[in-house]
Amino acid sequence: MILGARAWAKLSGVVAILGISLLTQTAHAQSGPDGGNKPYKYNYQFPLLGKKLASRGLKFPLPFGVGLNYAYATQGVDITGVNVAVNDGKYTDLSKIVKFDHVTSTVKVLNGRLDLWVLPFLNVYGLGTYVLDSDTDVLLSEPFPLRAGASQTGYGGGFGATVAFGFYGFFGVVDANLAWNKMEKLGAPVRSFLLTPRVGKRFQIGPSVSLAAWVGAMRQAIEADTEGSISLKDAIGAPAGSFESKVASWYNALPGGQQAGVSQLVGGVTGPAASRDPIIHYKLDKALTDPWNLLIGAEVDLHRRVQMRMEYGFLGRTQLIMGICYRFGGLISLDD
Repeated sequence: MILGARAWAKLSGVVAILGISLLTQTAHAQSGPDGGNKPYKYNYQFPLLGKKLASRGLKFPLPFGVGLNYAYATQGVDITGVNVAVNDGKYTDLSKIVKFDHVTSTVKVLNGRLDLWVLPFLNVYGLGTYVLDSDTDVLLSEPFPLRAGASQTGYGGGFGATVAFGFYGFFGVVDANLAWNKMEKLGAPVRSFLLTPRVGKRFQIGPSVSLAAWVGAMRQAIEADTEGSISLKDAIGAPAGSFESKVASWYNALPGGQQAGVSQLVGGVTGPAASRDPIIHYKLDKALTDPWNLLIGAEVDLHRRVQMRMEYGFLGRTQLIMGICYRFGGLISLDD
């Protein structure tokens, strides 16, 4: 093989961790308009049309919200293309040589969110994310089996919008957001997109306490191409002799025609060249193993101001999100 397994742990690990974007979205399924109620007086400037619709019995959340969430997730990533170059050499396509049994990422994230109900059915928000820890497990199957791991931190941000509707306690929500995440071992931020529909029911369990429960699904897409560089010492993460021995054994077993295609790379990472710690440049094509997963969640709302929620994702991707949100009215309408 051209690179050691720990190289692929770090290179593909920075790909797998990009799935942290799925944690930038918190479940706001309960926070939506609800028709079929008695008319009432509404005094805030947001949402727009709020006063008119309140007079017709439409209830909606207080317009401004600030939230903090903790999330855990594990998911798989498929590496479909691998191109590698050493120092200033040309890139060599290793897609038919390097095969992964699996690349799995496990992440822990803190997420902050500011949001505003601009219209009774439309919420817009901004996100800030800090990755507490990202652990990647890589199992290489070809050209020989090896296992390795990598750990890193990161940060990111983004924005999104939620469209919501409801009637007599039943509600539907469709959320979409765009985020960028910068990981410790990745040269540039990577863009991701998230789409999440949910449906559920809200129950009033006291004068100022309500409980909402929902089911839903989540669709995630990440930028397909990743480029970066890593030194050989950081890449192999193992005694040089062991690495060189495995590469030499693999290279010597190749037919002459195949040796010619990788001889430049092998020469750049073994023998005297390895002692000078060459730089490995890489280009990866990637895709999530399971773009969709299912969701179930619940939220407790206290006095319309404090919301505590939990959401669990399963089937294809596993995630757990726990959060708290404080809502407030903000600007008072002056046209009373």
